[in-house]
Amino acid sequence: MSTDRREHVRYEAKEALPGLLIWQDESGNRHAPAQMRDISQGGCALYAVDAPLVGALALIRLALPGHAEPVAFQCRIVSRNPRDDTLLVSLKFEQLSELLVALLQAALTSEAFQPARSESPQQIRKHWRVPQWAAYLTAQQLPVMPRSKTALQALETEKGAEISANDLVKLVNADPFLCLCLLREAEKRRSTRLGHETSTPLAAVMQLGVAGFRELLLTSPETDESNPGLAKCENRAVIAGELAAAWSASRSDVSPEEVLMAALLSEMGELLLWHFASDLPQAALATLASGEAKRTAAAQEASCGFKFKDLTLKCAEIWKLPAILMQLIHGHDTVRANIARLCRDTARHLTAGPDNPALPDDLAAAQKLIPHASMEWLAGELKWVPEEMRQDLIDKANQAFRRIEHDAT
Repeated sequence: MSTDRREHVRYEAKEALPGLLIWQDESGNRHAPAQMRDISQGGCALYAVDAPLVGALALIRLALPGHAEPVAFQCRIVSRNPRDDTLLVSLKFEQLSELLVALLQAALTSEAFQPARSESPQQIRKHWRVPQWAAYLTAQQLPVMPRSKTALQALETEKGAEISANDLVKLVNADPFLCLCLLREAEKRRSTRLGHETSTPLAAVMQLGVAGFRELLLTSPETDESNPGLAKCENRAVIAGELAAAWSASRSDVSPEEVLMAALLSEMGELLLWHFASDLPQAALATLASGEAKRTAAAQEASCGFKFKDLTLKCAEIWKLPAILMQLIHGHDTVRANIARLCRDTARHLTAGPDNPALPDDLAAAQKLIPHASMEWLAGELKWVPEEMRQDLIDKANQAFRRIEHDAT
């Protein structure tokens, strides 16, 4: 008999059908209790607390209705995906005897089973976590903001053939989607003989050239900038990038552009969700607004089952983004990474409102990282705060800084 599950009708047991999954690995004989989800003549899917890796052989013992003793089927693991506190494991049967085929056929056509209800793609995606979403998102064609195409056309009208690489970098710094598209394309074209990765917007533009950049931008699909959630997230990323460029340059950073790019891309997991699956970030916002979760990351975990930053890091890993950008986005404990992280947090607080109570603490943390910068200068870079509110913010930031200094002693 064929063991391709897709060639057979799937059935559900009308009552709970327990099983036992048995396999061997380096530590010896293993077993895990399992609960049947569905079964066919070609294989089965079950929930298990543990399971071998994909491709491994295993036995599944099932207490089939009408049989006093459990029936054992040899299977091969097809997939294993996390679902809540268990694994959803898909198995295909291997080399079933004629007797087992007959027993299975009799059980599935009895009154103990019924045809399985199929799940829609939307229902299936509700159970996805970071690995599944990252695999899906990284396989899609990335969009750009529509305004970037308009801005390029305006540049061409104004400057014609005189457009410089620095002109194009300004477009990149104002569009995290375009930044990601450009970085990925530049890395594809980079010769491995160069020996270094493309980790700044200017280097990426130079890799493609003006003609290559133009083709990439104009042929990319557009995202929906009228979506309020996407627009706010994208604006937050751009603000984070602008702050990162200013604050990192003030401490004579070896490459402020790298810190800028890391801050600009630090929201890419959420941005991609807003474009391809906006119901997820919308659900996280609803959870936060309801008070069920007090912090953004907690709201994301409560409503979606994972933090969007983890999705950002997984996508970056799949795309093989430059190592230095991975380190800065991840937030390794260095001054540069801490500035990138602080700029991301400050941008989030700024977009929540210029009177956000977290802003004084953000400025105090910035002065701790950049000790030679005055609080007035740091606050001056927060151009999104109205002038009339600036002095009050500085006073509160100085108080917060003194608390930090006091606690440190």
